[in-house]
Amino acid sequence: MRSKHGFTLVELLVVITIIGILIALLLPAVQSARESARMVQCKNNLRQLALGCLMHEQVQGHFPANGFNYRWAGDPNRGFGADQPGGWLYNILPFIEQSALRELGKDLDDAGRRAAGAQVAGTVVSTFICPSRGAAEPFDYTLGGGRYGFMNLNPPKITRSDYAGNAGNRESGWCAYNTTNHTGVIYSRDGLPAALIRDGASNTYLIGERYIVPEHYNAPGSSGNDQGWMSGHDFDVFRCTDYRANDPTTSAIYAPRQDRSGVDVREMFGSAHAVFHMAMCDGSVQGVSYSIDPEVHWRLGNRKDGESASLGSL
Repeated sequence: MRSKHGFTLVELLVVITIIGILIALLLPAVQSARESARMVQCKNNLRQLALGCLMHEQVQGHFPANGFNYRWAGDPNRGFGADQPGGWLYNILPFIEQSALRELGKDLDDAGRRAAGAQVAGTVVSTFICPSRGAAEPFDYTLGGGRYGFMNLNPPKITRSDYAGNAGNRESGWCAYNTTNHTGVIYSRDGLPAALIRDGASNTYLIGERYIVPEHYNAPGSSGNDQGWMSGHDFDVFRCTDYRANDPTTSAIYAPRQDRSGVDVREMFGSAHAVFHMAMCDGSVQGVSYSIDPEVHWRLGNRKDGESASLGSL
């Protein structure tokens, strides 16, 4: 006679419980591995952008200028210097293998340039996007006003960048616009020659990740994410490291922070990661803790304070 064997209900429940425990233990490891991969990609993006800035400096004689200001956008007919209304991201396009996007609309009539400009403003550039914030998609441009570039452009859609230029100190009302009172590297109108980085290229921030409130990654409503990557000098494309030049007592106001739902601030560097990444003026990229000493942070953002912090300070 043959005996038939099977699982009892208790045995089956035990097996299911063990499998559930194993999955629960495995999921955090999988999520951690995925986030590590996303951080590597984000760091690589910053490295490519920093190298684009360095190539721009070699070819043009200065780091990319950050354009005009609020609501102005890139114009392919205005060159790379003080006459270019578009910001640093627009200006480095030819140096990150995006020449065709930078030239779109060049030498066309007004109607053709407006159509091309709207297309550029709504284009997602993968190098501008941190994968930890999800896939970027064009979102509605709601401000209007008819001043988005020389083309009287009001694009229906715009797209973000997760990276911002280092503007250094923020003075009363806005960040400084020129080399006389400006302490950072990326700023409005003029482009900065490398020779003016007095504290050393390896000791000065060039660009980095910027803070964005999560619910407005791909949606209008945040004043720090409402103009898109094609914009001129605005919080969409630059961030600051202190409030007043050479005043560390106020630097904590601009301390970097991790993205947090419900907290909409526009001036700071930050990230969705456990650390935020900054590219230095020598092209190197460093992961930085949010607990960095505010004075060290603002000194790394100041190219000429004379008491430079070093990468070892991080």
